Amino acid sequence: MKKIEFNWGTGILITIIIFLVITISTTIFLMNQNVDLVASDYYNKGIQHQQQIDRLNRTAAMDEKVFINLESGFIRLVFPRSFLQKVINGTVKFYRPSDSKKDFALALAIDTSAQQIIPTQSLAKGYWKIELSWNQDSVEFYKENSFVIN
Repeated sequence: MKKIEFNWGTGILITIIIFLVITISTTIFLMNQNVDLVASDYYNKGIQHQQQIDRLNRTAAMDEKVFINLESGFIRLVFPRSFLQKVINGTVKFYRPSDSKKDFALALAIDTSAQQIIPTQSLAKGYWKIELSWNQDSVEFYKENSFVIN
């Protein structure tokens, strides 16, 4: 029986094959990873960034503030009483940075006490961001808040 010789040419060939297998395996693994973007339309949001800054500045300049409070079992949106006399349209977006599949939006619905209560039982535990945007007298406003549900 003939003994197989191991020389430097065989070593180089084995090294190149191992390198290619590792490179291809890593590429396939990384291509199959789920990447959650902050927003799927991030390019358009970047173009409209100045409008967002204007909304934030208008909200900060309001005499009466809007509050987003996390309480036991629910989130309370508290609006000034003066909002009851005005027509307000808006949305409350719940953004989950770790899993975009859990993001959702609700219509803004202020009750007679100038509040909206949103239960948190259906929300997954962890970090959430609320984005509140509303339109009052054809002027847009925006407020956001972050919290952790335990």
